[in-house]
Amino acid sequence: MTIINTYKPPTFTVLTEPPTGPFDAYFNGPVPEKLESNRVRLEVYNPAIHATAYWAQHESHRTDIEKYLPLSWPDYTTFLTWTHNFIIRDPESLLFAIIDRTKPNDGANYEESIAGLIGYLHFSPHNLSVEIGPVIILPRAQKTFVSSNAIGLLLKHALNLPEEGGLGFRRVSWTANPNNVASVRTAQRMGLTIEGVTRWSWVLPEGKDGGKSPVDGKRGQGQGRDSTVLSVCWDDWEAGAKEIVQKAMDRTS
Repeated sequence: MTIINTYKPPTFTVLTEPPTGPFDAYFNGPVPEKLESNRVRLEVYNPAIHATAYWAQHESHRTDIEKYLPLSWPDYTTFLTWTHNFIIRDPESLLFAIIDRTKPNDGANYEESIAGLIGYLHFSPHNLSVEIGPVIILPRAQKTFVSSNAIGLLLKHALNLPEEGGLGFRRVSWTANPNNVASVRTAQRMGLTIEGVTRWSWVLPEGKDGGKSPVDGKRGQGQGRDSTVLSVCWDDWEAGAKEIVQKAMDRTS
């Protein structure tokens, strides 16, 4: 029997400016027009609308923002190119811009109101599971209601039943750099439980330290990183995690 392999890797597109024309979310699940609480709105990230305002904040605090992330965006072109090729063109991923609705004009002024990026990864309608990530809260929105509301909106959308406006999924996961204590604690405050550590889960950009011993020089470039894995599942949700999330979203500080 002859075996063939017709797979072709997707074309890698370098972007220097956001694409124009209709925005294709290219996602294998339903695309919500928006997800909203009384203080935060999640809008599907459209680089033509959100990229410039987001990057202006990211660029000013890039070292702190990227400290624990398994990526490096040294300039606007890299940011546009990475998000386009690895998130927007991945049918299992959907990225959202986080909008602080307490800013002027109900968050429509993106220069003042954009508060970060958050998304779904590994979205599986078959297995009814998804991962929340990336979670990037800009410094001006940290230690506020923004992260709990943004994370809570994605949890509710994934785990609530369809008659409650959700997808009725069974599992939501979260992965974090084991050294990023703040990320792990944030997930725990939102009702997720640590499952363990996945070793060597990322190949990092060259020059970035993942806190592990160097590879042997025969397995590609870039150092490695582990990931702490947390999750909240449907039975946790119905047994009280839903109330934990709502309480966190309702906090005023």
